[in-house]
Amino acid sequence: MKRATVIRTGAVLAAVVVLVLAVLGASALPVQQPSPNAAPTDDRARVAVVCPAVTAESDPTVVTAGSPQRRLTTAPLDDPEQTTDVSGVLGSISGVTAPMIVSAPRLDVFSATTRTAVESGSDRGLSLASCDRPGSSAWFTGVLSSSTSTAELVLFNADTSDASVDLTVYGAAGRLTAPGSRGIIVPARTRRVVPLGPLFTTDDTVSVQLATSAGRVAAMVRQRVRQNDKPAGSDWLPPTAEPANDLVIPGLASGKGARDLVVVNPGERTAAVALQVLGADGPIALPGFETIDLPPQTSRRIPLGKALAAAAVGLRLSSEQKITAGVLSDNGGDAKATDLAVQVATPVLTGPGVLALSPGRRLAPTLQLASGVPEASRVRVVVTSPSGKRLFNRTVTVPGLADIAVQLPKATDVLITVQPERPGAVHASVGVRSRIGDVDGIASAAVFSGTPPSNLPTIRQDPRLGS
Repeated sequence: MKRATVIRTGAVLAAVVVLVLAVLGASALPVQQPSPNAAPTDDRARVAVVCPAVTAESDPTVVTAGSPQRRLTTAPLDDPEQTTDVSGVLGSISGVTAPMIVSAPRLDVFSATTRTAVESGSDRGLSLASCDRPGSSAWFTGVLSSSTSTAELVLFNADTSDASVDLTVYGAAGRLTAPGSRGIIVPARTRRVVPLGPLFTTDDTVSVQLATSAGRVAAMVRQRVRQNDKPAGSDWLPPTAEPANDLVIPGLASGKGARDLVVVNPGERTAAVALQVLGADGPIALPGFETIDLPPQTSRRIPLGKALAAAAVGLRLSSEQKITAGVLSDNGGDAKATDLAVQVATPVLTGPGVLALSPGRRLAPTLQLASGVPEASRVRVVVTSPSGKRLFNRTVTVPGLADIAVQLPKATDVLITVQPERPGAVHASVGVRSRIGDVDGIASAAVFSGTPPSNLPTIRQDPRLGS
Protein backbone atom coordinates (compact mmCIF):
# COMPACT_ATOMS: atom_id res chain seq x y z
CA MET A 1 0.00 0.00 0.00
CA LYS A 2 2.76 2.45 0.85
CA ARG A 3 4.62 1.46 -2.33
CA ALA A 4 1.54 2.23 -4.45
CA THR A 5 1.23 5.62 -2.76
CA VAL A 6 4.89 6.39 -3.49
CA ILE A 7 4.49 5.36 -7.12
CA ARG A 8 1.42 7.57 -7.54
CA THR A 9 3.19 10.52 -5.87
CA GLY A 10 6.22 10.11 -8.13
CA ALA A 11 4.01 9.98 -11.18
CA VAL A 12 2.34 13.24 -10.19
CA LEU A 13 5.73 14.92 -9.62
CA ALA A 14 6.98 13.67 -12.99
CA ALA A 15 3.91 15.06 -14.68
CA VAL A 16 4.44 18.44 -13.04
CA VAL A 17 8.09 18.49 -14.17
CA VAL A 18 7.07 17.64 -17.74
CA LEU A 19 4.47 20.42 -17.68
CA VAL A 20 6.95 23.00 -16.34
CA LEU A 21 9.52 22.03 -19.00
CA ALA A 22 6.85 22.32 -21.68
CA VAL A 23 5.94 25.82 -20.52
CA LEU A 24 9.61 26.89 -20.33
CA GLY A 25 10.27 25.45 -23.75
CA ALA A 26 7.29 27.25 -25.24
CA SER A 27 8.44 30.55 -23.75
CA ALA A 28 11.79 30.12 -25.47
CA LEU A 29 10.25 29.80 -28.93
CA PRO A 30 10.99 32.72 -31.29
CA VAL A 31 7.29 33.41 -32.02
CA GLN A 32 5.36 34.62 -28.97
CA GLN A 33 1.90 35.93 -28.24
CA PRO A 34 2.55 39.62 -27.49
CA SER A 35 1.37 41.41 -24.39
CA PRO A 36 -2.21 42.69 -24.80
CA ASN A 37 -0.94 46.29 -24.56
CA ALA A 38 2.21 45.92 -26.63
CA ALA A 39 2.32 47.56 -30.06
CA PRO A 40 4.47 45.81 -32.66
CA THR A 41 7.54 47.65 -33.88
CA ASP A 42 6.46 46.97 -37.47
CA ASP A 43 3.34 49.15 -37.33
CA ARG A 44 1.98 49.25 -40.86
CA ALA A 45 -1.22 51.13 -40.05
CA ARG A 46 -1.23 54.59 -41.61
CA VAL A 47 -3.25 57.76 -41.19
CA ALA A 48 -3.98 60.19 -43.99
CA VAL A 49 -5.10 63.71 -44.81
CA VAL A 50 -6.67 64.92 -48.06
CA CYS A 51 -5.42 68.08 -49.78
CA PRO A 52 -7.73 70.05 -52.09
CA ALA A 53 -6.63 71.77 -55.30
CA VAL A 54 -7.75 74.91 -57.11
CA THR A 55 -7.63 74.98 -60.90
CA ALA A 56 -6.73 78.62 -61.51
CA GLU A 57 -5.70 80.63 -64.53
CA SER A 58 -2.14 81.38 -63.44
CA ASP A 59 -0.41 79.63 -60.54
CA PRO A 60 -1.93 76.18 -59.85
CA THR A 61 -2.00 74.52 -56.46
CA VAL A 62 1.11 73.40 -54.59
CA VAL A 63 0.83 70.62 -52.00
CA THR A 64 3.63 70.46 -49.41
CA ALA A 65 4.13 67.51 -47.06
CA GLY A 66 6.66 67.03 -44.28
CA SER A 67 7.54 64.81 -41.33
CA PRO A 68 10.64 64.49 -39.12
CA GLN A 69 10.35 60.70 -39.47
CA ARG A 70 10.63 60.88 -43.31
CA ARG A 71 8.05 58.16 -44.01
CA LEU A 72 5.45 60.07 -46.01
CA THR A 73 3.74 58.98 -49.19
CA THR A 74 1.40 60.80 -51.58
CA ALA A 75 -1.25 59.45 -53.94
CA PRO A 76 -4.16 60.71 -56.06
CA LEU A 77 -7.52 60.55 -54.29
CA ASP A 78 -9.01 58.43 -57.08
CA ASP A 79 -6.08 55.98 -57.15
CA PRO A 80 -4.66 55.60 -53.60
CA GLU A 81 -2.55 52.58 -54.59
CA GLN A 82 -0.44 54.79 -56.89
CA THR A 83 1.83 56.03 -54.10
CA THR A 84 4.96 58.16 -54.28
CA ASP A 85 7.44 58.52 -51.42
CA VAL A 86 8.33 62.00 -50.18
CA SER A 87 12.10 62.43 -50.23
CA GLY A 88 13.68 64.00 -47.14
CA VAL A 89 11.77 65.69 -44.33
CA LEU A 90 9.80 67.89 -46.72
CA GLY A 91 8.58 67.76 -50.29
CA SER A 92 6.50 70.09 -52.49
CA ILE A 93 4.44 69.05 -55.49
CA SER A 94 3.52 71.85 -57.90
CA GLY A 95 0.90 71.86 -60.61
CA VAL A 96 -1.60 69.87 -58.54
CA THR A 97 -5.01 69.92 -60.24
CA ALA A 98 -6.81 67.11 -58.40
CA PRO A 99 -7.19 66.13 -54.72
CA MET A 100 -4.19 64.35 -53.18
CA ILE A 101 -3.82 61.98 -50.24
CA VAL A 102 -0.81 62.32 -47.92
CA SER A 103 -0.26 59.48 -45.44
CA ALA A 104 2.19 58.45 -42.71
CA PRO A 105 2.56 55.68 -40.12
CA ARG A 106 0.00 56.25 -37.40
CA LEU A 107 2.53 57.21 -34.70
CA ASP A 108 4.44 59.71 -36.88
CA VAL A 109 3.93 63.46 -36.64
CA PHE A 110 3.32 64.94 -40.07
CA SER A 111 1.74 67.84 -41.91
CA ALA A 112 0.45 68.59 -45.38
CA THR A 113 -0.72 71.97 -46.65
CA THR A 114 -2.36 73.23 -49.82
CA ARG A 115 -1.42 76.63 -51.26
CA THR A 116 -2.64 78.63 -54.25
CA ALA A 117 -1.54 82.14 -55.28
CA VAL A 118 -3.59 83.86 -57.98
CA GLU A 119 -3.30 87.44 -59.27
CA SER A 120 -6.79 87.83 -60.74
CA GLY A 121 -10.15 86.15 -61.16
CA SER A 122 -12.54 84.63 -58.63
CA ASP A 123 -9.72 82.78 -56.82
CA ARG A 124 -7.59 85.92 -56.48
CA GLY A 125 -5.30 86.13 -53.49
CA LEU A 126 -3.25 83.77 -51.34
CA SER A 127 -5.00 80.59 -50.18
CA LEU A 128 -3.34 78.37 -47.58
CA ALA A 129 -4.67 75.65 -45.28
CA SER A 130 -3.61 72.53 -43.42
CA CYS A 131 -5.07 69.50 -45.18
CA ASP A 132 -7.98 67.79 -43.43
CA ARG A 133 -8.15 64.31 -41.92
CA PRO A 134 -11.25 62.23 -42.81
CA GLY A 135 -13.86 61.97 -40.09
CA SER A 136 -17.57 61.85 -39.33
CA SER A 137 -18.00 65.45 -38.14
CA ALA A 138 -16.77 68.95 -39.02
CA TRP A 139 -17.68 72.55 -38.18
CA PHE A 140 -17.23 75.65 -40.33
CA THR A 141 -17.71 79.16 -38.94
CA GLY A 142 -17.79 82.37 -40.98
CA VAL A 143 -19.38 80.94 -44.13
CA LEU A 144 -20.62 83.62 -46.56
CA SER A 145 -23.31 82.63 -49.06
CA SER A 146 -24.94 85.86 -50.22
CA SER A 147 -25.41 88.08 -53.25
CA THR A 148 -21.78 89.24 -52.93
CA SER A 149 -20.08 86.06 -51.69
CA THR A 150 -20.08 82.46 -52.84
CA ALA A 151 -19.18 79.35 -50.89
CA GLU A 152 -18.66 75.76 -52.00
CA LEU A 153 -18.41 72.83 -49.62
CA VAL A 154 -15.80 70.47 -51.07
CA LEU A 155 -16.10 66.87 -49.82
CA PHE A 156 -13.47 64.13 -50.20
CA ASN A 157 -14.09 60.43 -49.67
CA ALA A 158 -10.82 58.49 -49.48
CA ASP A 159 -12.47 55.21 -48.42
CA THR A 160 -13.70 52.27 -50.48
CA SER A 161 -17.39 52.73 -49.64
CA ASP A 162 -19.75 55.64 -50.26
CA ALA A 163 -20.34 58.32 -47.62
CA SER A 164 -23.56 60.17 -46.80
CA VAL A 165 -23.35 63.73 -45.46
CA ASP A 166 -25.93 65.86 -43.61
CA LEU A 167 -25.56 69.63 -43.13
CA THR A 168 -27.06 71.90 -40.47
CA VAL A 169 -26.87 75.67 -40.99
CA TYR A 170 -26.92 78.12 -38.06
CA GLY A 171 -27.73 81.79 -38.69
CA ALA A 172 -28.24 84.88 -36.57
CA ALA A 173 -31.91 84.05 -35.95
CA GLY A 174 -31.52 80.30 -35.55
CA ARG A 175 -31.27 77.27 -37.82
CA LEU A 176 -31.83 77.96 -41.49
CA THR A 177 -33.95 75.89 -43.81
CA ALA A 178 -31.58 74.43 -46.42
CA PRO A 179 -33.37 72.10 -48.86
CA GLY A 180 -31.02 69.50 -50.27
CA SER A 181 -28.66 69.57 -47.29
CA ARG A 182 -29.42 66.02 -46.09
CA GLY A 183 -28.22 62.75 -47.53
CA ILE A 184 -25.50 64.19 -49.78
CA ILE A 185 -23.77 61.13 -51.28
CA VAL A 186 -20.02 61.20 -51.85
CA PRO A 187 -18.99 58.12 -53.86
CA ALA A 188 -15.90 56.17 -52.80
CA ARG A 189 -12.53 57.72 -53.72
CA THR A 190 -14.06 60.83 -55.22
CA ARG A 191 -14.47 64.56 -54.62
CA ARG A 192 -17.88 66.20 -54.59
CA VAL A 193 -18.35 69.98 -54.78
CA VAL A 194 -21.58 71.26 -53.18
CA PRO A 195 -22.38 74.92 -54.03
CA LEU A 196 -24.06 76.35 -50.95
CA GLY A 197 -25.95 79.10 -52.81
CA PRO A 198 -28.71 76.74 -53.98
CA LEU A 199 -29.10 75.45 -50.41
CA PHE A 200 -29.33 78.84 -48.69
CA THR A 201 -28.60 82.53 -49.34
CA THR A 202 -28.45 85.09 -46.55
CA ASP A 203 -26.74 88.38 -45.76
CA ASP A 204 -25.72 86.93 -42.38
CA THR A 205 -22.47 85.12 -41.79
CA VAL A 206 -23.41 81.56 -40.87
CA SER A 207 -21.89 78.44 -39.36
CA VAL A 208 -22.29 74.98 -40.89
CA GLN A 209 -22.19 71.63 -39.10
CA LEU A 210 -21.28 68.55 -41.14
CA ALA A 211 -22.11 65.06 -39.94
CA THR A 212 -21.99 61.76 -41.78
CA SER A 213 -24.70 59.14 -41.43
CA ALA A 214 -22.44 56.68 -43.28
CA GLY A 215 -18.72 56.68 -43.98
CA ARG A 216 -16.13 59.40 -43.46
CA VAL A 217 -15.15 62.51 -45.40
CA ALA A 218 -12.52 65.22 -45.35
CA ALA A 219 -13.97 68.65 -46.05
CA MET A 220 -13.23 72.32 -46.65
CA VAL A 221 -15.24 75.35 -47.75
CA ARG A 222 -14.00 77.34 -50.73
CA GLN A 223 -14.90 80.98 -49.96
CA ARG A 224 -14.90 83.75 -52.60
CA VAL A 225 -15.80 87.39 -51.87
CA ARG A 226 -16.77 90.19 -54.28
CA GLN A 227 -16.92 93.99 -53.93
CA ASN A 228 -18.68 96.15 -56.51
CA ASP A 229 -19.12 92.99 -58.58
CA LYS A 230 -15.35 92.41 -58.73
CA PRO A 231 -13.24 89.72 -57.00
CA ALA A 232 -12.11 90.84 -53.54
CA GLY A 233 -10.30 87.80 -52.17
CA SER A 234 -10.67 84.10 -51.59
CA ASP A 235 -9.43 81.42 -49.21
CA TRP A 236 -10.06 77.94 -47.87
CA LEU A 237 -12.20 77.76 -44.74
CA PRO A 238 -10.85 74.70 -42.93
CA PRO A 239 -12.83 73.00 -40.16
CA THR A 240 -12.59 74.71 -36.80
CA ALA A 241 -12.45 72.88 -33.46
CA GLU A 242 -15.38 70.75 -32.34
CA PRO A 243 -17.73 72.55 -29.91
CA ALA A 244 -16.24 72.77 -26.42
CA ASN A 245 -16.45 74.81 -23.23
CA ASP A 246 -13.05 76.40 -23.81
CA LEU A 247 -11.52 77.44 -27.15
CA VAL A 248 -8.37 79.23 -28.26
CA ILE A 249 -7.92 80.93 -31.63
CA PRO A 250 -4.24 81.75 -32.16
CA GLY A 251 -2.77 83.80 -34.95
CA LEU A 252 -4.77 86.97 -35.51
CA ALA A 253 -2.11 88.88 -37.45
CA SER A 254 -1.14 92.50 -36.86
CA GLY A 255 -2.11 95.19 -39.32
CA LYS A 256 -5.17 96.96 -40.64
CA GLY A 257 -8.32 95.22 -41.75
CA ALA A 258 -11.34 93.38 -40.45
CA ARG A 259 -11.14 90.86 -37.63
CA ASP A 260 -14.63 89.41 -37.39
CA LEU A 261 -15.19 86.77 -34.73
CA VAL A 262 -17.92 84.26 -35.62
CA VAL A 263 -19.30 82.16 -32.74
CA VAL A 264 -21.91 79.40 -32.94
CA ASN A 265 -23.98 77.94 -30.12
CA PRO A 266 -25.52 74.64 -31.31
CA GLY A 267 -27.06 73.84 -27.93
CA GLU A 268 -30.56 74.22 -26.54
CA ARG A 269 -29.72 76.92 -23.97
CA THR A 270 -28.35 80.46 -24.22
CA ALA A 271 -24.56 80.60 -24.01
CA ALA A 272 -22.86 83.39 -22.06
CA VAL A 273 -19.47 83.44 -23.80
CA ALA A 274 -16.57 85.04 -21.94
CA LEU A 275 -14.05 86.55 -24.38
CA GLN A 276 -10.40 87.15 -23.50
CA VAL A 277 -7.96 88.82 -25.85
CA LEU A 278 -4.52 87.25 -25.49
CA GLY A 279 -1.75 89.82 -25.95
CA ALA A 280 2.01 89.36 -25.92
CA ASP A 281 2.22 89.81 -22.13
CA GLY A 282 -1.14 88.41 -21.09
CA PRO A 283 -4.87 89.18 -21.30
CA ILE A 284 -5.93 92.55 -22.75
CA ALA A 285 -9.12 94.25 -21.62
CA LEU A 286 -11.60 94.82 -24.43
CA PRO A 287 -14.39 97.00 -23.01
CA GLY A 288 -17.81 96.11 -24.33
CA PHE A 289 -16.81 92.62 -25.46
CA GLU A 290 -16.20 90.86 -22.14
CA THR A 291 -19.30 88.67 -22.48
CA ILE A 292 -21.25 87.65 -25.57
CA ASP A 293 -24.80 86.35 -25.06
CA LEU A 294 -25.62 83.83 -27.76
CA PRO A 295 -29.16 82.38 -28.02
CA PRO A 296 -29.52 78.65 -28.63
CA GLN A 297 -28.81 77.29 -32.11
CA THR A 298 -27.54 80.61 -33.45
CA SER A 299 -24.37 81.95 -35.04
CA ARG A 300 -23.21 85.53 -34.45
CA ARG A 301 -20.61 87.75 -36.10
CA ILE A 302 -18.76 90.21 -33.82
CA PRO A 303 -16.52 92.82 -35.55
CA LEU A 304 -13.34 93.24 -33.48
CA GLY A 305 -11.03 94.98 -35.95
CA LYS A 306 -11.21 98.50 -34.50
CA ALA A 307 -11.14 97.28 -30.90
CA LEU A 308 -8.00 95.19 -31.47
CA ALA A 309 -6.12 98.23 -32.83
CA ALA A 310 -4.14 96.22 -35.41
CA ALA A 311 -2.33 94.18 -32.73
CA ALA A 312 -1.21 90.57 -33.21
CA VAL A 313 -3.30 88.65 -30.68
CA GLY A 314 -5.09 85.41 -29.92
CA LEU A 315 -8.58 84.87 -28.54
CA ARG A 316 -9.83 82.64 -25.74
CA LEU A 317 -13.52 81.87 -25.42
CA SER A 318 -15.19 80.03 -22.56
CA SER A 319 -18.80 79.14 -21.87
CA GLU A 320 -20.89 76.74 -19.80
CA GLN A 321 -22.52 75.70 -23.09
CA LYS A 322 -20.38 74.11 -25.77
CA ILE A 323 -19.50 76.51 -28.59
CA THR A 324 -17.07 76.82 -31.45
CA ALA A 325 -15.68 79.80 -33.35
CA GLY A 326 -13.38 81.23 -35.99
CA VAL A 327 -12.23 84.61 -37.31
CA LEU A 328 -12.57 86.16 -40.77
CA SER A 329 -9.78 88.64 -41.54
CA ASP A 330 -8.77 90.84 -44.43
CA ASN A 331 -5.71 92.96 -45.16
CA GLY A 332 -7.47 96.31 -45.05
CA GLY A 333 -6.59 97.12 -48.66
CA ASP A 334 -8.77 98.74 -51.29
CA ALA A 335 -10.84 96.73 -53.76
CA LYS A 336 -7.85 96.10 -56.04
CA ALA A 337 -5.54 94.84 -53.30
CA THR A 338 -7.74 93.24 -50.64
CA ASP A 339 -7.47 89.58 -49.64
CA LEU A 340 -9.25 87.26 -47.24
CA ALA A 341 -7.83 85.03 -44.49
CA VAL A 342 -9.31 82.66 -41.91
CA GLN A 343 -8.18 81.78 -38.40
CA VAL A 344 -9.77 78.80 -36.68
CA ALA A 345 -9.90 77.47 -33.14
CA THR A 346 -7.13 74.88 -32.88
CA PRO A 347 -6.66 71.84 -30.65
CA VAL A 348 -4.09 72.25 -27.91
CA LEU A 349 -0.70 70.70 -28.68
CA THR A 350 -0.48 67.40 -26.80
CA GLY A 351 3.00 66.74 -28.17
CA PRO A 352 5.21 67.98 -30.99
CA GLY A 353 3.33 69.71 -33.78
CA VAL A 354 4.57 70.36 -37.30
CA LEU A 355 3.61 72.49 -40.29
CA ALA A 356 4.88 71.92 -43.83
CA LEU A 357 5.08 75.33 -45.45
CA SER A 358 5.78 76.43 -49.02
CA PRO A 359 4.82 80.13 -49.30
CA GLY A 360 5.86 80.32 -52.96
CA ARG A 361 8.77 82.71 -52.52
CA ARG A 362 11.46 83.48 -49.98
CA LEU A 363 9.50 84.90 -47.05
CA ALA A 364 9.70 85.21 -43.27
CA PRO A 365 6.57 83.54 -41.88
CA THR A 366 5.25 84.40 -38.42
CA LEU A 367 4.59 81.68 -35.85
CA GLN A 368 2.01 82.63 -33.23
CA LEU A 369 1.90 80.68 -29.98
CA ALA A 370 -1.11 81.12 -27.72
CA SER A 371 -1.48 79.86 -24.15
CA GLY A 372 -4.91 78.99 -22.79
CA VAL A 373 -3.71 78.44 -19.22
CA PRO A 374 -2.59 80.91 -16.51
CA GLU A 375 0.92 79.45 -16.14
CA ALA A 376 3.83 80.29 -18.46
CA SER A 377 4.95 77.58 -20.90
CA ARG A 378 8.24 76.90 -22.66
CA VAL A 379 8.19 75.86 -26.31
CA ARG A 380 11.03 74.72 -28.53
CA VAL A 381 10.74 75.91 -32.15
CA VAL A 382 12.79 74.27 -34.91
CA VAL A 383 12.74 75.17 -38.61
CA THR A 384 14.38 72.78 -41.08
CA SER A 385 14.99 72.79 -44.82
CA PRO A 386 13.79 69.95 -47.10
CA SER A 387 17.18 68.25 -46.66
CA GLY A 388 16.87 68.37 -42.87
CA LYS A 389 19.27 71.29 -42.25
CA ARG A 390 18.29 73.35 -39.22
CA LEU A 391 17.63 76.97 -40.07
CA PHE A 392 16.22 77.97 -36.67
CA ASN A 393 16.38 76.38 -33.22
CA ARG A 394 15.13 78.33 -30.24
CA THR A 395 13.25 77.83 -26.97
CA VAL A 396 10.72 80.57 -26.24
CA THR A 397 8.54 81.29 -23.23
CA VAL A 398 4.83 81.91 -23.70
CA PRO A 399 3.36 83.84 -20.74
CA GLY A 400 0.11 82.56 -19.28
CA LEU A 401 -3.01 83.57 -21.22
CA ALA A 402 -0.88 85.25 -23.88
CA ASP A 403 -0.20 85.08 -27.62
CA ILE A 404 3.33 85.77 -28.82
CA ALA A 405 4.64 86.20 -32.36
CA VAL A 406 7.90 84.47 -33.32
CA GLN A 407 9.46 85.78 -36.52
CA LEU A 408 10.94 82.85 -38.41
CA PRO A 409 13.86 83.10 -40.88
CA LYS A 410 13.34 83.85 -44.55
CA ALA A 411 13.04 80.66 -46.55
CA THR A 412 11.06 79.10 -49.38
CA ASP A 413 10.14 75.56 -48.26
CA VAL A 414 10.41 74.69 -44.56
CA LEU A 415 9.15 72.24 -41.94
CA ILE A 416 8.24 74.07 -38.73
CA THR A 417 8.29 71.96 -35.54
CA VAL A 418 6.70 73.19 -32.30
CA GLN A 419 7.59 71.14 -29.22
CA PRO A 420 5.91 72.24 -25.96
CA GLU A 421 7.67 71.25 -22.74
CA ARG A 422 4.26 71.02 -21.10
CA PRO A 423 1.64 69.24 -23.24
CA GLY A 424 -1.88 70.64 -23.12
CA ALA A 425 -1.11 74.35 -22.76
CA VAL A 426 -0.15 75.89 -26.12
CA HIS A 427 -1.93 76.39 -29.46
CA ALA A 428 -0.09 77.37 -32.65
CA SER A 429 -0.61 78.74 -36.14
CA VAL A 430 1.59 80.25 -38.86
CA GLY A 431 0.80 83.41 -40.83
CA VAL A 432 2.16 84.42 -44.23
CA ARG A 433 2.02 87.68 -46.21
CA SER A 434 3.02 87.64 -49.88
CA ARG A 435 2.64 90.15 -52.68
CA ILE A 436 0.74 88.65 -55.63
CA GLY A 437 0.54 91.23 -58.38
CA ASP A 438 -1.51 94.10 -56.94
CA VAL A 439 -2.79 91.94 -54.09
CA ASP A 440 -1.29 91.91 -50.62
CA GLY A 441 -1.93 88.22 -50.03
CA ILE A 442 -2.52 87.05 -46.45
CA ALA A 443 -3.12 83.54 -45.14
CA SER A 444 -2.66 81.37 -42.07
CA ALA A 445 -2.54 77.66 -41.30
CA ALA A 446 -3.05 75.77 -38.05
CA VAL A 447 -0.33 73.62 -36.47
CA PHE A 448 -1.48 70.18 -35.30
CA SER A 449 0.22 67.59 -33.12
CA GLY A 450 0.06 63.88 -33.82
CA THR A 451 -2.53 61.63 -32.22
CA PRO A 452 -1.27 60.58 -28.76
CA PRO A 453 -0.46 56.83 -28.67
CA SER A 454 -2.80 56.44 -25.69
CA ASN A 455 -5.73 57.49 -27.90
CA LEU A 456 -4.95 55.00 -30.64
CA PRO A 457 -6.32 51.48 -30.80
CA THR A 458 -3.72 48.84 -30.12
CA ILE A 459 -2.79 46.78 -33.17
CA ARG A 460 -1.87 43.21 -32.26
CA GLN A 461 -0.18 40.66 -34.47
CA ASP A 462 -1.68 37.18 -34.31
CA PRO A 463 1.20 34.63 -34.72
CA ARG A 464 -1.23 32.18 -36.26
CA LEU A 465 -1.62 34.51 -39.26
CA GLY A 466 2.10 34.97 -39.94
CA SER A 467 3.82 38.27 -40.61
